[in-house]
Amino acid sequence: MNEDGTAKAGAKAKLGEPVLLRYEGGTKSGVLEVTVTGIEKGSKADVASLGLGDDAKKMTPYYVRATIKNAGKNDLSHAAVDPPSGLLDDGTAARQLLVIGTFATCDSYPKTKKFPPGASYETCAPVFADPGTEVTGAAWTGQGYPDFPPSAGVTWTP
Repeated sequence: MNEDGTAKAGAKAKLGEPVLLRYEGGTKSGVLEVTVTGIEKGSKADVASLGLGDDAKKMTPYYVRATIKNAGKNDLSHAAVDPPSGLLDDGTAARQLLVIGTFATCDSYPKTKKFPPGASYETCAPVFADPGTEVTGAAWTGQGYPDFPPSAGVTWTP
């Protein structure tokens, strides 16, 4: 654990366990409490209307759901807070699905227009697993933690 109570890079948590994380993005910095609340397997029908390429049509969508709370003293309004991403069963990063516009099944847009200390919101990251693999965990990378490999950030597993 860091001096400020936040998790160090490489920390591991269980799904449902809240973790304090440093946030650094643009001109904003603070402390977030992130809880991965669940990982749901979706269906190919969920993403059929998105006009995905042939490779993506073979993959299975998963939804990494989380709660993000501003647990620090700084106002993080308008901060670009990414949700935790998916981890495949072998520990590597799941492919992210970036949706321009609205994807009601799994909305990953940060709800930080007003994000004062104590505020929280639910978020979701849509990710893909190749045939024969599953999304079984989540990772927080970037924004104060190393991007690669995913295990260098903070991970949640069952």
